[in-house]
Amino acid sequence: MRRTCRSLGLLMVFVLGIGSGGFAQPPVVQPDQARPGPVLSGLDGPGFAVVYAEGPGILAVACEGGTVHYWLPREILGVRSGEQTPHVLTGHNGPVLALAWVSGSTLASAGADRKILLRSVPEGNVQGVLSGHSGIIRALAVSPDGKVLAAGGDDGVIYLYDLSSAQIRERLEGHKNWVVALAFSPDGRYLASAGFDQSVRIWNLSGPEKVPVIPIKPTAADQTGYPISLAFSPDGRTVAVGSTDAQIRLYNTADGNLIRALSGHGSSVTGVVFHPSGNLLVSTSRDRTVRLWNPGNGQAIKSLEGHTAWVQGLCLLQGGTLIASVSADGTVRLWDLRRPEK
Repeated sequence: MRRTCRSLGLLMVFVLGIGSGGFAQPPVVQPDQARPGPVLSGLDGPGFAVVYAEGPGILAVACEGGTVHYWLPREILGVRSGEQTPHVLTGHNGPVLALAWVSGSTLASAGADRKILLRSVPEGNVQGVLSGHSGIIRALAVSPDGKVLAAGGDDGVIYLYDLSSAQIRERLEGHKNWVVALAFSPDGRYLASAGFDQSVRIWNLSGPEKVPVIPIKPTAADQTGYPISLAFSPDGRTVAVGSTDAQIRLYNTADGNLIRALSGHGSSVTGVVFHPSGNLLVSTSRDRTVRLWNPGNGQAIKSLEGHTAWVQGLCLLQGGTLIASVSADGTVRLWDLRRPEK
């Protein structure tokens, strides 16, 4: 648990609790000094999603070849980390497009075969199979309390699964096209969804009427953009939306009003994530870069280059001191946000 947090310009210091996934000393993060770390290779094709379980320290990637690749902690940050080949889980009949850690070391994976597998990692045992979708599944998200799994895809419907019973609890309907990204708010009261109908919807899950739904539609000047990635800020007041028009837009979650737009990417913004401090936003793009932003003023901090093909997504590791980005070049690159040692 993060106990204290303060911002000193671009230098961010915060204390994490000691124990599973925690640190005895405060990690120091300095985004303007971000630099390349190890490169994890050996994917069987393009990677579509990357997720990290802070507790067991396992990094997993969804792959085009119908597999899930993963690395254990010693293989990610060990002495020979860049030379470690990934462990492989099979079971899907078609590309795996979405991943989410359900709880502890239980991983949910979904994709073109329209099914969701729940598996223990690293054992690989199948704990359950969730069904009900009539189309390809493109997005997964787990509620902060670990009780609900949200899934969306080509049928435009968002399915909420009760993980204790492995049954569909509710269907959220409203999108007129593919649902391609999902994110729960930090308090679990809201679910944001991005659709190819050019809208982002914020669903109220806490009240009996399940309202309001706030559709966030592009302005007249932005009609060419389709939202394909999103993330809530740590305080839940802002949702960042990455679009096919290379823009990142920050919206107020209370009313859906645009706060500001962030420009700099040269192609579709495939992934966005807020740092736990709330003072940093990280994005990935088909322009092959990972970019760091100050969400408070919209200013670009740094562009990280190294991937040789489009970058599909990202996640944070080790309490937000490292970034992992996955690419169509068949690699996962780690980027170090810690203050360089003198």
